[in-house]
Amino acid sequence: MNILEKILVEKSKRLDQLQEAVPFSRLVTQYEDAQTKSKKENDSSKTGFDKPIFTQNTFQVIAEIKRASPSKGKIPWALSLEDLLKQYESGGASLISVLTEEDFFLGSNTLFQTVRQLTLLPLLRKDFIFTKYQVYESALLGANVILLITSILDQQKLHALIILAEQLGLIPLVECRDEEEIAKALAAGATLLGINNRDLRTFEINLNRTAELSQLIPKDCFLVSESGILEPKDAALVSHFGADAILVGESCVRSNHPGEHIRALLEAGQEQKLLSSAKTKRRDIL
Repeated sequence: MNILEKILVEKSKRLDQLQEAVPFSRLVTQYEDAQTKSKKENDSSKTGFDKPIFTQNTFQVIAEIKRASPSKGKIPWALSLEDLLKQYESGGASLISVLTEEDFFLGSNTLFQTVRQLTLLPLLRKDFIFTKYQVYESALLGANVILLITSILDQQKLHALIILAEQLGLIPLVECRDEEEIAKALAAGATLLGINNRDLRTFEINLNRTAELSQLIPKDCFLVSESGILEPKDAALVSHFGADAILVGESCVRSNHPGEHIRALLEAGQEQKLLSSAKTKRRDIL
């Protein structure tokens, strides 16, 4: 059994326990009640922004709140959660990713809710989501974006979860690892795609995965390069290959100055994006 399979076994067990405590019908009612209350209060603070979260022709950094990984165990943080979030904001992160998987990444819904209270930046709920229950749960937690991993979903389920997420006002980030999964994601209606440079079966990292697969992503889609981006040169590399954003976790939480780290990644990616754009325009003219 590989690492991904082990994670899914434990996630299924936890989900069964959760649904026993709060059945799906009650969860849906809780979501609908929360929506009604929000409308009455005219609550516009869900993202803190009126502009779209993801915009074309830009380069963005998604900074992650990550406590552990299956390959490295618990990750030591240089700062407190509050200070980390302040640094993410000052560094120019467009979005904050929060890992909520409990057994292998030491995340939780409570951690997500705490982050939601501490920042107005949009939040990505990063977990192993494969049921409608989890999509409703994500919306109720206050997520703006959710991760859907193509490798753990068949075509029909992926399409159904994308549609449900959009109906609930969530943006689905659909993660792929090879050509077949990109084709499946696009056929399911995905327009925000992630290329994971980490193989979830072995947790080995290869940045060339973005280079190899990015050419398969249509130009009207938004591409996020995930995992293994540690330095500005890495951000520039994946930007060169067409990434519109990067998702960065471990290097941020380990840094004593994550704001400066994010700014350096952002500047390197933006500079390369402008360079690539200029070259494209010259080719068009010629």
